[in-house]
Parts: sequence; C-alpha cells; structure tokens
Amino acid sequence: MWQIRMLGRFEVVSSGTAASFRSRRVGALLAFLALNKGRPIANHTLQDLLWPDSDGDRQAQSLRRAIADLRDALEDEGERGKWVRTDHGKTMLAVEAVKSDVEEFESLLAAAQGDDDGAMADALVLYGGPLLAPLDDDWVFAYRRQYEEMYCRAVDELCRTLVGRGQGREAVRLAHAATLLAPLREEPYVASILGYASMGNHTMALQQYEALETMLADEYGQTPGAAAAAALDAPEWRVPGALDWEASAREGHPANQEGVEPEAAASGGAVPAGSRLYIERAADRRVEEAMGEQEAVVLVFGPRQTGKTSLVARAAGRARGAGHAVAVTDFQALSRSEIERSATLYRALVHSLATQLGLTYEPSWNEWIGPNSNLDALVESLLRQVEGPVCWAMDEVDRVFGTEYADDFFGLVRSWHNRRALDPDGPWKRLCLLISYATEAHLFIADLNQSPFNVGVRVSLRDFTESEVAELGARYGVGDPLHSAAVWKAACGHPYLSQRAFAFLARGGTTEELAAKVADDEGPFGEHLRHLWEAIRRDPETAAEVRRLLAREPLEHNSTRQRLWAAGVLASAGQEAGFRVPAYEAYLRRALC
Repeated sequence: MWQIRMLGRFEVVSSGTAASFRSRRVGALLAFLALNKGRPIANHTLQDLLWPDSDGDRQAQSLRRAIADLRDALEDEGERGKWVRTDHGKTMLAVEAVKSDVEEFESLLAAAQGDDDGAMADALVLYGGPLLAPLDDDWVFAYRRQYEEMYCRAVDELCRTLVGRGQGREAVRLAHAATLLAPLREEPYVASILGYASMGNHTMALQQYEALETMLADEYGQTPGAAAAAALDAPEWRVPGALDWEASAREGHPANQEGVEPEAAASGGAVPAGSRLYIERAADRRVEEAMGEQEAVVLVFGPRQTGKTSLVARAAGRARGAGHAVAVTDFQALSRSEIERSATLYRALVHSLATQLGLTYEPSWNEWIGPNSNLDALVESLLRQVEGPVCWAMDEVDRVFGTEYADDFFGLVRSWHNRRALDPDGPWKRLCLLISYATEAHLFIADLNQSPFNVGVRVSLRDFTESEVAELGARYGVGDPLHSAAVWKAACGHPYLSQRAFAFLARGGTTEELAAKVADDEGPFGEHLRHLWEAIRRDPETAAEVRRLLAREPLEHNSTRQRLWAAGVLASAGQEAGFRVPAYEAYLRRALC
C-alpha cells in the first residue's frame, strides 16, 4: 500500500521508497484522485481541472498519458488497472490503493468529537501545513481552505479546553505552532491571546493582539473581530485576584444572580445565537418572517457592529432547526488571494457549499464558458441533490464590492432569484439567500436592476433602543434605571459598546467610573477605540476627512461620509450626521488634533 502525505507537502512512498512521476500533472492527478478516493470522477472533469488551457482532444490525450504514467509509478507489471481504474469515461483510485495523512487527520478529528482530547492533539501534530503546499492549481485552493479551517477550529477548541483546565502554557505552545502553519488565520492568534491572558500575562496577550492587528491590516485591510477582544478579556475571571464569578453568584453579587455566562459577560463581543444575552429586535422578527415565507432573497443591511453577523447566525440556526439545509459563507474569512479572482472565489464557494450540505460534486471547470456559467451549473447541480428548502447565508458580501467581477457575481445571484419564476419546477424555488452587508450597494454596483440589492426583503439593522439597552442590562444583572441610563449615555445604543459597558458594570465598576473612563485607553472601550484610531490613521485621506469633521468643516470627498457610516463611525450618512457615540469624537479629537 502506498502512503500519500499531503498536509504541508506532497510525497508518495511505499516501504521507504518514494514514487517518482514523469510530470507535475501526474502527481496532481494522483492528489485529486486520492482526495476523492473510491469515487469515480468523469474524465472531462479531470481534463478541465488539470489542463484548463488545452482543447478537448489535447486534454483527452494528456489524461490518457497521465493515467498510464500513474499506473507505471504505482502498479506492478501484470496488475494494470488494479489501483487506477477506468471505466465508461470515468477514473477512480481504488480505496485499498493508498492511505493518506488526510484520511488519518479526518479520522482523528472525528474521534475527538467523542471528547477524546488525545485524538485531537494527535490530529494537530499530524497537520504539517497547507494541503498540497507545492501545488498551485486553482482547484487546490478550495480543498486547502477546507483542511486549514478544520485544523484552526481544532486548535481553537483544544486551546480553550486546556485553558479551562489551567494549562495555559500548553495552550500557548499549540497556538504558536498553529500561527506558523496557518499565519493568515485569526484563530491561532486568538488561542494564543487566550492562553497568555489565562495565565495573567496580559503584556504578552496584548503583544499577540497587536501582531494579529498587523497581520489583518496588511493582508485584508481589516481589524480583529470580537473573538480576539473576548479572548483578551474572558479569562480574567479565572486569574488569581480577579473577580470569581462562581463565588460572586453564591455571595449575591449582582453580576451573576441571573446566571449570565461569565465568558460572554466579560467579553462584550459578538453574542452566540443561543446566548441569553442576545437581544431580539424587530429586524430579527422580520428576517424570521421572510424566511418562513420562503423569500428568495433576504438582505440584512447596517453599519459595522450592529449585530448583523449574530442575526445571520441566529436566523441560520433557526432554519437548520426547521429542517432546512443550511450553509454559511463568511466573506470576511476569505483571504485576499481568494477574493482577487472570480474563478478562485467561485471554486471556494462551491466547495464550501457542497461540504456544508454534505454533498458530492464534480468540480468540473470549463475555461471556455466563463466563471459565472461554471458557478451557475455547479450550484444548480448541488441544489438538485437536496430535498426541501436550502438556506445559503452570505455574511459581509461587501468584501466583493469594488472587485472587477462584482457586477457579474451579483448579476448571477440576481438571476437565481429570477429563475424562481422562470423555472418554477427547478431547484431555485427552494433556495433562500440570506445576505448581509454594510455598504450601500449603489456606490459599487453599476446597475442595481442586475443585482439582488433591489429585490426580496431588505431589513435594516440599527443600534439598540433605550428599552433594548435596559433589557440587556437586566440580563447582565445590572438593569436598574441608573445603570441603564449610564450605559445609554455612554454607548448611545451601540450594541457592541453596550455589551462592553454592562460587562464593566457587572464586574463591579461604577457608573461614575464608566462615565470618567469612557474615552480612555484603559477604559471599557479602550481596545475598541484604539482599533478605530488605527484603522483611520492607516489611510491619510480618511484621517484628513475626520479632522474636517472634528473642525465642523465640509468634507472634500462625498464618498467618505458613506464609508465612515458603513464603518460604524458616524450615526448616519446624512450631511449633518455626528459621531455615533460621544467617545469617538472625544478620542479622535485627542488623537488627531
């Protein structure tokens, strides 16, 4: 039996002897067949994947030659077709032909679902880096992303388990190793922050946070998400000398009388769908109604940090609970290389959709018909494999705005909506697209009539009302009118900052301290304000425009006001709009003026 190593490298060995191939394409053929071992793949699919720039006859000849070369490398004389099997225009690698590190990796992670931490640790050791690192074929990226995500989720889960056991040092070791193997992923940095913070080493935790800031800014033009801030704060209740949440509950401390989760209360970050800290708003109910009515497109629109991602996750969870097939694509998690080219993004979308729905598909890609036609055909083939409604949630699709193919992509999404009427017996009738974004589409889409942004149901998500702030305070156990009024004055209904403010009060802070520290680096909003300043400082044009706002002068660029609103800095995109919360103006005035 041949052993194939694909995680971080590509090697094929048997009894200590490495296989050699006549060409790189032969190795790529084996790698693809190994990832789909035991499954017949149509020859035309293999031809399109491996020789996309050749015509049909040359593709067929190249595949026949590669199959013969692969058999020469793997099979003994007289055993032709034993491992590499061809039949009726399809090619398959026999199940018993090879064993791969990818199979073992998946098996260990499956065993870890039964609370086998040893299996999860072994899986992390086995992961040696990006799948098929030497290969750069377009089809590889979708598979590579799949296994990198599996690895990073396992790192996150195991590190949190270790921190819970007081093994912060081991969590840090694993996290550092993961940062080297997946340097463009956020999870390893978050795990490292969590490990250091759990040991009380907040200097190192902050250094890791700053390293994450730099990476995200350089690679994606983004700032760290709520998970990083939560990791920086959440373990404080376990650190000696900090507030003991369990003890405080026993002693009648108001922070935990209502059973508020310590991690969520301390973090003030994004709220999990099932958390009792989640505040349901009118927008939630409207989204639920629209999905219940099987609308084709449900749009969730609002500035940053109003809770769009939490709402999307909650709606997707409810759809899953109702028996719908659900897939969630977070466009913020896609790398720059995946976003830059439509073909690479589309392959990643199809692979993710198929994986989440538990479906098989032929990853055929015909260079002659263009990316949109390829994506359209592949999505339709997946939908035909599913019985019943399908919900595809696309979070933060504004990552695609401004790309060369944005109009084409959103035009295709619009066509899926139209086909519900044009093809009533087709699979499109069962598809609901739940799309969230933070930027006005008309600024980036040439023809809104050829996009999904003026059809379906559009739900606007805004900041909390005063009553919703009071309800949030009650769930933190500090919901008396005095505390609620202090939080409303400090955060003006900003969902994320309201969480931070109530977490500060729940840990024993006073309303006077909240008011005094609201715009300070060391206050409850300090991390958030520093991120805001860093984002503005990196763009000299934006910094200059913010100075004009602070001086009450007119802006030089009309688009800046819209961008600042979408980023959550301004209260609205109107001409007379002020800063979303007073702390923004106070902090930026001190930093910029």
